[in-house]
Amino acid sequence: MGKMTHYCGLIPLLFPRALTTLILTYSSVVTWTRATVIDSFTRTIIICVLVSATIYTYFKVISIGAGSPLDFEPLKVKNSEHAEVGLEFPPEFLSKKSVTLRQNGRYRYCATCGVWKPDRSHHCSSCNKCYLKRDHHCPWFSSCIGFNNQKFFVQFLMYSTLYSISIFIAATLQIVSWFRNQNYTTQYIDINLLVVWLLSTGASVSLFCFTGFSIYLLTKNQTTNELNASKYLNRDLEIFNESLGHSPQSVGNPFDLGSRYQNWCVVMGYTWREWLLPIKTDSQKKNRQSLDEKGLFYQLNSEVYSRLHESMFLQDQLMKRLSPRSSADLTHPLLSPGD
Repeated sequence: MGKMTHYCGLIPLLFPRALTTLILTYSSVVTWTRATVIDSFTRTIIICVLVSATIYTYFKVISIGAGSPLDFEPLKVKNSEHAEVGLEFPPEFLSKKSVTLRQNGRYRYCATCGVWKPDRSHHCSSCNKCYLKRDHHCPWFSSCIGFNNQKFFVQFLMYSTLYSISIFIAATLQIVSWFRNQNYTTQYIDINLLVVWLLSTGASVSLFCFTGFSIYLLTKNQTTNELNASKYLNRDLEIFNESLGHSPQSVGNPFDLGSRYQNWCVVMGYTWREWLLPIKTDSQKKNRQSLDEKGLFYQLNSEVYSRLHESMFLQDQLMKRLSPRSSADLTHPLLSPGD
């Protein structure tokens, strides 16, 4: 019974991954063998480059994961009751740079995971786990999109959109050729090609729209989760200011750096090579041994930063004066597992 339950639990995890792989493989084989109106070189480019890139980034998103606060030992809460009443605090490297607070004005933590939550981190009810810079839970991946895999997710969307449009064009040209040559008088239409045409039509439209939407949010440095909960983010910032006696005000998106190009580069990198290839950004490689580029804290809008930097420091000192000591100050450098 236990094994049966285990195997049944794997179905929702593996089914969408198997289905996605099957659709990509099926459409590529049909295009290669049936869309003969396109020269073989062009078909080879479509199959070898776009399909390979799409499948690679798809499984890269899954394998690398979104990243979780649980990956960092110093972020684990020692006593949830103490954290709830303000007798335990997050490590100083996090508390000094945290912008968002809970509704009661205390630092954010997850009682389920037992971990301090950096800015932009959220708990996923589907995965039952907290993720860094959580964007959304994607059913097609059976996993969450977040800090670690956001770049590869955007690249997957771009590759798959180009692939779907290419397949749509190839299938359309082949079907049009079939009608023009009046082949319908002697033979039935190729069912496999028609299925691929229908799939590529729906996929091209939906992927084009979703990719455009995702890039739009990326250039605003805003996640889907933050878009849906923007009013709560502003509420947290207002609580932060009110706790210090400042007049409450909505500051908009504090993570928007004021430039669409800069917002794009923070995630995708600063060179064409980083934009096009499914590789880590140069910034992540450069900061491999530091706390930067780990999804624990983020650059702020310069105007917001100048307004809140002093407030964050004073808030940190104020909260610690309520307790004789902080329970989680770091005395050693923090490295994520695998570094």
